[in-house]
Amino acid sequence: MASTLTDKLSRYPLQMLQFKGRRLAYREAGEGPVLLLLHGISSGSGSWVQQFESLSAQYRVIAWDAPGYGGSDALKTATPTALDYAEALLGLVEALDLQRPLLLGHSLGALQAAAFASLQGERLAGLVLADPAQGYGQADAQTQQDIFRKRPAMLEALGPEGLALERAPALLSPSASAEKVALVADGMQRLNMAGFSAASWLLAHDDIWRYLLDYQRPLLVICGDEDSITPPQTAADLAADCNKASYVALPQAGHASYIDAPAAFAAAITDYAQNLTFAQGLGQRAFSGGEQ
Repeated sequence: MASTLTDKLSRYPLQMLQFKGRRLAYREAGEGPVLLLLHGISSGSGSWVQQFESLSAQYRVIAWDAPGYGGSDALKTATPTALDYAEALLGLVEALDLQRPLLLGHSLGALQAAAFASLQGERLAGLVLADPAQGYGQADAQTQQDIFRKRPAMLEALGPEGLALERAPALLSPSASAEKVALVADGMQRLNMAGFSAASWLLAHDDIWRYLLDYQRPLLVICGDEDSITPPQTAADLAADCNKASYVALPQAGHASYIDAPAAFAAAITDYAQNLTFAQGLGQRAFSGGEQ
């Protein structure tokens, strides 16, 4: 019998590093050009297990646990902006000496990735926003308060296992397999209140457009066409409003499109990487794609 997705996580053990007094946790697989993956608000590094499998023959695939998630220390502030996460990500990039990574952020990770790109765009080979959470920074105060309290209240009331039982299926297509639902649930079961609450504050009070307005490099936006959390039209509109952005819809995929449709997701990343225009001196091997 084939291993379930959660069983396969043992092949990609959590690794730890210390950088400037901060503990950061990550998983990785493969060698070559770096593909750096940022998870969403209810997830963690283990959610990318299918990308470790499908893309590690072409890339060095690295997925972090965001501050306050998994094995990573929480941020020093409980009321962060995306720039606080970008600073932590810079620590990971420098500690691992990652050269010109392709940065991919999913959901709330897209907001964090956009912030990093706004400050460190010259360090990146490219930027991908998948099922992007754009934030409520322009909403009224009551909406922001409601958004901030919603998820931590659910975690407090239900506990990690109860939250996973109730919410995991909502992140996927209605036709998602049981093992894919179990993978989403596994990430939710690892949540802790400090990290989840800080990320909820970020979602409620920041705005992706604070970081994308001046972004002038090639950008890829991906969204599952059955995403009910960050609807496809909002993702398509974001791409249309960004300079040099392209948009890819993934059929039969919900919000966690990389879990629902891993083959189509990998193909979209590879196609984008193959078409990138590289800065002088980048070299021929970087993001050359290769066979899938």
